[in-house]
Amino acid sequence: MAGLEELKRRLRPLFFDSDGNGASAAGPLAGCEVLDGGTVNLRSRSSVEYDISELGFHRRRTGKDESHSCDKAYRCSSHEMHIFDPFGSGSSSVVQRAIYIPTHRIMALKKINVFEKEKREQILNELKTLSEASCYPGIVEFHGAFYMPDSGAIYFALEYMDGGSLADIIRIKKFIPEPVLARMLEQVLPALRYLHEVKHVVHRDIKPANLLVNLKGDVKITDFGVTAGLSDSMSTCAAFVGTVTYMSPERIRNDCYSYSADVWSLGLTVLECATGRFPYDLNGCLSNLMLQILDDPSPTPPKDDYSPEFCSFISACLQKDAKARPTCAQLLSHPFIKRYKGTDADLSAYVKSIYDPTEILRQIAHMLAVHYYLTFDGSDNIWRYMKTFYREESVFSE
Repeated sequence: MAGLEELKRRLRPLFFDSDGNGASAAGPLAGCEVLDGGTVNLRSRSSVEYDISELGFHRRRTGKDESHSCDKAYRCSSHEMHIFDPFGSGSSSVVQRAIYIPTHRIMALKKINVFEKEKREQILNELKTLSEASCYPGIVEFHGAFYMPDSGAIYFALEYMDGGSLADIIRIKKFIPEPVLARMLEQVLPALRYLHEVKHVVHRDIKPANLLVNLKGDVKITDFGVTAGLSDSMSTCAAFVGTVTYMSPERIRNDCYSYSADVWSLGLTVLECATGRFPYDLNGCLSNLMLQILDDPSPTPPKDDYSPEFCSFISACLQKDAKARPTCAQLLSHPFIKRYKGTDADLSAYVKSIYDPTEILRQIAHMLAVHYYLTFDGSDNIWRYMKTFYREESVFSE
């Protein structure tokens, strides 16, 4: 209890108003309306509207500064999906495998209930970031979104990353070797730099579970439900959202923060992946963890077990002073990255060594067999896609 009271005292502006009542950091929720024909209309505070139906979604800017350059439509229909059982879930969503019938491509469908008010901001953040940034390497591909009235849920059609997350890898392998981590960072850092410098977005939830891999050796950032858009590279934000365990000290203190908060989270993530354990004590309550992050020295890897370059990389990311942390561009030229550049660390071979290839093939074969027969026996609108089975964009051509 002493830890909780101390945290309340130090973070009172974040959790409590002047009368001692709970305060909200998120501000007013975005508007939501179900239009005729079963279309969900979501309105963001930045004058951008999203109309989402069973046929896909359309983004447009509204208001006096209306600009058609913002208009964008994704035709990803629920009627063109064969949806299978869930294979993953998070605190606010469920993920299912699916096959997109026109191209016969396996995708991941992320399902979020639009009628839970606390989820709407997450949906808007995901739609905005994914529709604007997912074409960049290192960011999970976005193929569209649709609404299913029967479930009251919006589904995001995302690239299927068949190697799982870094959290899955360390659960199986216990840790990730330095050379492999360095090669992974060669993909993650440019993507995070792109979010920061080009899109002016703070991810705010970098952690092992949000870095995905596939059997080709690609590593990509996912889960943009709590991102924050900043007006420029010098701006800051102050909302208290994301996974507390990976929050930087300035975020826990409720200070204004910026892109360097993601660098702290990345440092904790890389250290956890290398050692196989989270670097702070998680046995106590959450308030004690937050006090550890605020008061204890930043965690460091054992110098006898890790290279000086790796120790230096972690130390740079986990500077308590946010202004002292390097940018993603600077980290890309760090000696740790250079040490393993051009080495024979094969990410594809590494990821393939983690899983039983027979089991992966069994799962894929089951889905494709069901998909084939549903398409073969489907309506005329579905049957017409039989002839596309072996086109270049089809999974069968790979």
